[in-house]
Amino acid sequence: MYLEAKNIEKAFGENQVLRGIDLTVEKGTVTVIIGPSGSGKTTFLRSLNALEIPETGSLQFDDLEIDFSKKLSKKQIADLRKESTMVFQNYNLFPHKTALENVMEGPVQVKKMPKEQAKQEALELLRKVNLSEQADLYPYQLSGGQEQRVGIARALAMKPKLILFDEPTSALDPELVGDVLKVMKSLASDGWTMIVVTHELKFAEQVADEVIFMDQGVVCEQGKPEDIFKAPKEPRTKQFLERILDPI
Repeated sequence: MYLEAKNIEKAFGENQVLRGIDLTVEKGTVTVIIGPSGSGKTTFLRSLNALEIPETGSLQFDDLEIDFSKKLSKKQIADLRKESTMVFQNYNLFPHKTALENVMEGPVQVKKMPKEQAKQEALELLRKVNLSEQADLYPYQLSGGQEQRVGIARALAMKPKLILFDEPTSALDPELVGDVLKVMKSLASDGWTMIVVTHELKFAEQVADEVIFMDQGVVCEQGKPEDIFKAPKEPRTKQFLERILDPI
């Protein structure tokens, strides 16, 4: 098993956001998490990268083993983040750095890669996300979709074993969504291991190996896309899909 999370629980004060989440992910697969707002999807995703620290549960990821009931060391958190990287909803680019410099930053600062090597690899990644011509532009000179594609290139630059996507298209104008999803489909075809929180159900149907439906801090249903979208077993899953797919 490439990644296995067991009994992940997280509360913010009196609000119990995660209520014992289990997840297994195979290498080279795409897992898509769907569900209503407030269901705990983003909190769970952030827990997998120690951006949120659960109160209980465990995580086994490749050779790393983490017990969240014990205080995590800085080394454990650093080791986890070296192996997995996150693409955020709101890009989180460095505003004072060009697209190229944003992509180079991690390899140079964290992996101590020589600058020239980092530059060449960053240029190749920008080409991969169709932004070669924007390499010297700053974030304010880019569209939202371009910023998000720089964010994806920046994530790839760290050569992670796992990429976490937190609603990567939710802040974009509708006409820009397709460019980002196209890049993500390409990554899936290349065999990157991905966990994606999204409301883009068509993407989930076309690209996911496994779809998870979460609500109120629990996994209500999990299965292949064709099973979840065409023959959901749980009433709550059916209700959610009907509201999303046929809102009127």
